[in-house]
Amino acid sequence: MKKTKRKTIGKIISAVLAVCMVFCATSVTAFAATLDQDNTSGSATVYYQAGQVIDNKGTEDPTDDVVGGTYLVTIPAYIEAAEADSTPAEYAVTAKDVLIPYGTSLKVAVEFENNLKLEDDNAVTVGYDMQAKQGSGSLTSVNTGAAILTVAAGNPDAVTTSSIAAVLTEAPVYSGTYTNTASFNVTVD
Repeated sequence: MKKTKRKTIGKIISAVLAVCMVFCATSVTAFAATLDQDNTSGSATVYYQAGQVIDNKGTEDPTDDVVGGTYLVTIPAYIEAAEADSTPAEYAVTAKDVLIPYGTSLKVAVEFENNLKLEDDNAVTVGYDMQAKQGSGSLTSVNTGAAILTVAAGNPDAVTTSSIAAVLTEAPVYSGTYTNTASFNVTVD
């Protein structure tokens, strides 16, 4: 008896899903224009939306949707500060698949404090200098909020890389682990 009820319930669910699929398939015709013997020609807008559709503004017209850019930015999880007067390790900041609106640029900026705090006592700090380079140049000091990577619209297949590094500006007074956070902000404007 239980198998019969299960089969019956399964058939009912299948029938309801089939009806829903039919309604969904026929609902697409709402966008179609009608031509008849009195009006034998018409036109349709051909469009393609490159990027990510953010908002459809509540109308059936898909061409008035707001289309935003898409991109992938990779940042380092950790940046080890080098001792003063030594060559620092360079960490990559990469932008790829940058498909953004015409006339705009993607910018990656870094914000940071110029001191690392001792984990055992946050009042104990050691200063450091953040450095960056884009392309094949050399590392140069950057201020907090500075753009370290810029990518102009128009070449979504390109991969653009910048390097970032940190160098201590003073020697630590106590042994231990000193940390702080560098925040990376991505904007398109």
